[in-house]
Amino acid sequence: MESKAVGFCAVVTVLGTISAAAVFAAEITRVKADDVYIEDDSCVYPSSPAHALGIISAIFAIVTQVYMSVTFGGCRCCKNDGDSTPISKLLSVLSWVASVVAVILLLAAAGLNNRQGGQVDSYGLIECYVVKPGIFAAGAILALLSAVFGIAAFVTVAPPSPQTTTNPAVAFPVGANVDPEKNPVPFPPQQYPPQ
Repeated sequence: MESKAVGFCAVVTVLGTISAAAVFAAEITRVKADDVYIEDDSCVYPSSPAHALGIISAIFAIVTQVYMSVTFGGCRCCKNDGDSTPISKLLSVLSWVASVVAVILLLAAAGLNNRQGGQVDSYGLIECYVVKPGIFAAGAILALLSAVFGIAAFVTVAPPSPQTTTNPAVAFPVGANVDPEKNPVPFPPQQYPPQ
């Protein structure tokens, strides 16, 4: 792999790992149902870093996707260039889908984790909402999949084909008594586009 590809893969791996690590930390520190108590007819949630970690992870997932898009050349799935392959386009779309779903999950879970108040149900009981186990972890897995799909899309792009010259080889007369002004070398006519 050339140094540009190695650098791209390293940066995406680091950003994706930071995003996933923050989410796994949010999963561990999320507010559980046993932590919430009711006071004056409202739910009181304890302080938890899961809210901030979820937002940080969502930001890193967005930064990862933006970095992949800018480095890889804009909207990879929509380009009709010779380098893009159907597999790289599919992987690019999967990367975007995983990233969008991960960000939605992470922001929703972070918001729900920091929710205050509660809701009175039809029986007059107060319901306190907490993030279900595994929501943050699902966001982490999707953030990692987004990075993996992005790297795979970058790697599966066909390398650019080498440029071939369109001018045919021309033999020049060689010798001490040859004057190029008196004996011009005829060039064959060029054909555009080359056949």
